[in-house]
Amino acid sequence: MHAITQMEIFVEVVRQGGFSAAARSLGLAPSVVADRVAGLEKRLGVPLLLRTTRRQSLTEAGEAYFQEATRIIKDFHALESRIVDSATALRGTLRVTAPNPLGQRWIAPFIGQFASSHPGIATHLTLDDRFADIVAQGFDIAIRGGPAIDSNLIGHHLFDTRRVVVASPAYLDRHGAPGHPDELAAHRCLVFNTQSHLQAEWRFEHAGAARKLRVTGALAATDSGLPVAWAVAGLGLAQKSWWEVSDHLAAGRLVTVLDAFEPEPASFYAIHPVSRRQSRKVALFVEGLVALFAEMDGGLRPSGSSAPPV
Repeated sequence: MHAITQMEIFVEVVRQGGFSAAARSLGLAPSVVADRVAGLEKRLGVPLLLRTTRRQSLTEAGEAYFQEATRIIKDFHALESRIVDSATALRGTLRVTAPNPLGQRWIAPFIGQFASSHPGIATHLTLDDRFADIVAQGFDIAIRGGPAIDSNLIGHHLFDTRRVVVASPAYLDRHGAPGHPDELAAHRCLVFNTQSHLQAEWRFEHAGAARKLRVTGALAATDSGLPVAWAVAGLGLAQKSWWEVSDHLAAGRLVTVLDAFEPEPASFYAIHPVSRRQSRKVALFVEGLVALFAEMDGGLRPSGSSAPPV
């Protein structure tokens, strides 16, 4: 018998004024109630109730135990209520992390809408192009490319996007367009690398064969948006997700090259720790994101746009 259960039965006996009344209140047999109180007294080694044929009263130890037990039981149930509420009620805090360009373009506006719909939830957004240790850093949700390979994480697919190599017309006029990935060694590559290195892996595919090619950058940055800006400025070639360069492509500031070697689309996910799967606010946030991206095509443009097919 758990101590908290014995405690609750004893308090009910005192409140109801007897074993029979307490038994009716608890839905137990009077003999069970009497046995539980006797077991409590035996465990404590002191009598809590003075029993006569007509009435029962509290001993000094019983009075002290009743007062403290009443407080403990109240705190116990309040604690359980808070835990349940934190998982199911639409209040509390959400900590979200996302890559910088994606976060600024879609996640931040979505959070604004989410906050308007659920004013009881406070959301903190961290924009960081590096992969966060979600569990260790205390994030509730992370938006990232690639599947949730950690057994402590759950991933929800958001969208697939093309990966393209782009350059400005001015750069191509000066240096020509590469016809094969192997020719990139003779070009100025613009790379994103979270480790502050000049190298990065670019992915390609041709005739069903996937390939990773390590390129050395003429310019490199830990901010994933900078290679796009440098490419627009005519400083070299960059491999980026379609949605990051689609506006520049539509305006003619950039054009794609090596289209015949375009790899399979990259997938992005909303990921959260397994421990958050019962959280209603996490579920609502993820469901909202899934619905948002479901309204867009593979290039992450609104449905019905003139974006090239994926």
